Amino acid sequence: MTKKVRSVASLLILAAACLVVVAGCGGGGSGTSGEGGSSSGSFVAGAEAACKTANGEIAALGTPQQAEVLGYLESTEKVIEGLHEQVQAAGASGAAETAYGEGLATALPVLNKMANAARSENFDAVREISDELVEIHLGELAEAAELKACAEVPGSES
Repeated sequence: MTKKVRSVASLLILAAACLVVVAGCGGGGSGTSGEGGSSSGSFVAGAEAACKTANGEIAALGTPQQAEVLGYLESTEKVIEGLHEQVQAAGASGAAETAYGEGLATALPVLNKMANAARSENFDAVREISDELVEIHLGELAEAAELKACAEVPGSES
């Protein structure tokens, strides 16, 4: 019974960690882009639209049951790949904007490692690897680039 409880707890941690990819819960930064100067309007508009779409797609996935973890991770990886492509296409012009795009690029191989661990049904490894997502601080990077929608947790409309 304790193994089942641990698996459920791991799945909840996994779902929370994947939300961190799109938004950085635990962000709480200052909210200004002092290090990169002000964000360009066209980049912000493009990235914000992409993040709103990605947030909706991630929120629609819900919290996976153990049998659904692999599909959840594969879907999340596709969403983040698409978001990264759209953010890159928006044309970052400042350091904060560039750092956000690089953060998304850093998250992709982590999600892939998590999916590989799920394929092996190594859910403890999935949970441990998810810590790497948290370390990217994507929400803080989004806040620094003045990307409000990108810093929101999917499913928590403001």
